[in-house]
Amino acid sequence: MRMKFRDFDPHVLEAYDFDFSSQNARINHGTVLLSWFVEPPKGSRKVLELGSGSGAISIYMAKTFGLEVTGVEVDAELHTDALKNAYLNGVEDLTTFINCDIDEYVANNRKEVFDMIVSNPPHFLHSGVESPDDKRNRARRINLELAMVFASATSKLLKNRGAFFFLLHPRDLTKWVRLLEDLKLGIHKMRFAHGSMERQAQLVLVSGRKSSSSEIVVEPPIRMR
Repeated sequence: MRMKFRDFDPHVLEAYDFDFSSQNARINHGTVLLSWFVEPPKGSRKVLELGSGSGAISIYMAKTFGLEVTGVEVDAELHTDALKNAYLNGVEDLTTFINCDIDEYVANNRKEVFDMIVSNPPHFLHSGVESPDDKRNRARRINLELAMVFASATSKLLKNRGAFFFLLHPRDLTKWVRLLEDLKLGIHKMRFAHGSMERQAQLVLVSGRKSSSSEIVVEPPIRMR
């Protein structure tokens, strides 16, 4: 039977109100892509976003699907922005934003189990030109140790057969696949996103389930512009 795939909707967040007074809180292609990609499995109720930034994806999941969403963000300014944005969109009762790093959250919430975990980690696990802006650099670059923090937290806090949705950089895909599979996080879907269909992919969307083998369907590519 021929599989049907959803068409990418670049307008998925346009109906929402976000405070963009902070430059680092602005919506980018990755935010839109991951919001659109998320498909809560039937029966999902509790969701965790690791690295929730200004809260856009968490707010989208709460308002669109009626989910109870917890967002963890280490940057205090972005955490404040997330609280403002939750209020602007009327989802204060469905969202909880916590200002701490992921390791601290895991240590204090070991008994918390989520139906779904969503994350857009800093994209550059590989070497490259660094930004002179330290804050921007931290938001964009990640090392293998921190990548393990994201993957390990997903494995520890996701219920058995729970779903995960990540947005990654294609150049680091093999490293992420190893990390996820080693933690029994099986990958089921991938979808590559391009700025131009004549050039290499800029981002890759990945989803799967805990305690599942990786049987990957590579869906049609997305053109972002």
